[in-house]
Amino acid sequence: MSEVQRSIAVLFRRKGKEILTEKEFVFSASMDLRWFSPKDAQKLLDAGLTAGFLKRIDGNLLPTFDFSGIDIPIDYKPTPDALKETVETRSRDLFSEIVATISKSMSVPKREIVSRVNKKQEMMGIDIEPAALLVAGDYGVDVDGAFIERATSEVLGRESHHG
Repeated sequence: MSEVQRSIAVLFRRKGKEILTEKEFVFSASMDLRWFSPKDAQKLLDAGLTAGFLKRIDGNLLPTFDFSGIDIPIDYKPTPDALKETVETRSRDLFSEIVATISKSMSVPKREIVSRVNKKQEMMGIDIEPAALLVAGDYGVDVDGAFIERATSEVLGRESHHG
C-alpha cells in the first residue's frame, strides 16, 4: 500500500466519516494531525486524486478503496516521501496505462500509439493525457471513466499549480 493511500485511510478513519470536503481534508492533514503545511496537505489531496485513491463528487472527497480493514499504527505519520510521488511520475504512469490499454486491445505497437498521441497533442495544442484518450477513441478503444477522471484531475492540477 502506498504512503498516499495509507495517509488517506488514516484521515478518513480519524474523522470517522465516509466523505470529507476538500477543506476538511486539508485542515485535518495540516492543523489537526500536524502532518503537513496546508500547501503540502493540498499536494497529498492532489496525489490521492491523481493516483485514483480519492474521487471528487460535488466538491466532496470519497476514498475509492475500503479503508476500514487497514492496519495502521496509532502514532502513524506519513514520511516526507508521501509527497515525493511527483506530478511527472504520476502523469507518465497514467499516460503509459492508456497506451498499454490501447496496445493490448488493438495489438498495435506502443511506439506507433505514442507517435500518434504526440502528433495529436501537437496538432491540437493539448496535454498528453487527453491526447492519449482521443487516440484511444480513434482506435475505437473504450476507455473507462477512471482514466478520464484521472486525466481531468492531472490537467486541472497542472493548471492550478502553474496558473
